[in-house]
Amino acid sequence: MWNRIFHTLGLHALCLLAGSLAFSSLTSADQKIGLDARLALPVMKGGEPQKNYLRVALKGCTLEPNQSRTPVNVAFVIDRSGSMGGERIAQAKAAAIMAVSRLDHRDIASVVIFDNVTDVLMQAQPVHNAGLFVNAIQQIVVRGSTAIHAGVQVGANEVRRYKDPKRLNRVILLSDGQANVGPSRPADFSTLGSALLGEGISVSTIGLGLGYNEDLMLALARAGDGNHAFAREPTDLVQIFNKEFDDVLGSCAQTVSIDIDLKPGVRVVRALSRDATIDGNRAQFRMNQVYAATEHYVLMEIEADQSLKPGEQDLGVVKVAYTLPASGARETQDVTVRARLGGSEEEVKAASDKTVREAVVEQVTRNRTQEAIVLRDAGKTEEANKLLLQNAAEINAFIKTQPEASQRLRDLEGQYSAMGSVVPASPTQMGLQRKVLRSLDTYGAGSATRY
Repeated sequence: MWNRIFHTLGLHALCLLAGSLAFSSLTSADQKIGLDARLALPVMKGGEPQKNYLRVALKGCTLEPNQSRTPVNVAFVIDRSGSMGGERIAQAKAAAIMAVSRLDHRDIASVVIFDNVTDVLMQAQPVHNAGLFVNAIQQIVVRGSTAIHAGVQVGANEVRRYKDPKRLNRVILLSDGQANVGPSRPADFSTLGSALLGEGISVSTIGLGLGYNEDLMLALARAGDGNHAFAREPTDLVQIFNKEFDDVLGSCAQTVSIDIDLKPGVRVVRALSRDATIDGNRAQFRMNQVYAATEHYVLMEIEADQSLKPGEQDLGVVKVAYTLPASGARETQDVTVRARLGGSEEEVKAASDKTVREAVVEQVTRNRTQEAIVLRDAGKTEEANKLLLQNAAEINAFIKTQPEASQRLRDLEGQYSAMGSVVPASPTQMGLQRKVLRSLDTYGAGSATRY
């Protein structure tokens, strides 16, 4: 199956370039961030162009029971348009009130509400008295249309008032509808999320019910390095907000950059897990935060040319820089990417790194799922289902060779198999499946591994 994965990605006659790097850690008074970089296989043949995958992971600190947490600066951006009436707005208010109750005087909070216009209900301020926020949130009433882009911008303005590298700076958006006032394309929201990430502000999105635009909300969350959640029912909101704040209150590092600098003769072909800036043998990834007890990874395809000589050698360096929330100090780490050239077929195969291989399987099937969604949108349901079943088959084949494969991958196999075996009987079922499929494009709040 590993060979099929490479073939699917157009990798021809490969001698798989790989290496496994030792775990590296940095310790400060209250932070421990681990850096782990490895290639798909620790051995390659050499003497011809070769492609493989480089996985770089940051491992979040372990917070002690009495250790001081990172203060937060959060803007709640809540949809109050007409479709939010009844139980939806009631549960949204309950979830926001619960979230505010988890904050204290160390934290900054604000509340922004929007329909076709946007209002600041509670200006950004320290949470000395959560009751003030509770009283304001309880007064929210529904009306009007849905200006999501403006709501997020105003929420970001509130975060900017107290933005600080010692805080986790975040916008949390809740909406049940389509953006029908102002910018409305997913690309518009991806651009907004990327711009905010560049400022050190992350964005999480929560879509409620079957009426919201999942492409738009997911684009914003992915570009803004936040979480995305699909709340099928209003009663899901409190649990979703709880998980979100478990993340928010467990941040270990802020404004993270991962820079890969490979030697001449080795280049970065493309990023598979998240957007990156790529220029020949260099690539840069950005994250807004690393969560406690969580692994965050990036995955990229790389290529080495035939000029590399046999033997053990350095292929490049991975450098990571981030801010420690407690002190605001900027810390750096680096680790060398190493591989051995000139191995036999048996050595190449035996040296396979199952962690990288699993990441490749997941990212390949994730990308194929997005192709399936496009086919379904075009009415080509049978073709789409074939791709989903292909995903299930490839994951299943990998699991058979790797019994220790993660539960995440096993769950994906089950979901792809189930949805690829059924043709939705109604537009409602089609909409539900689409949102579930899109939600597979990211990890939700509380996940132990993120990309």
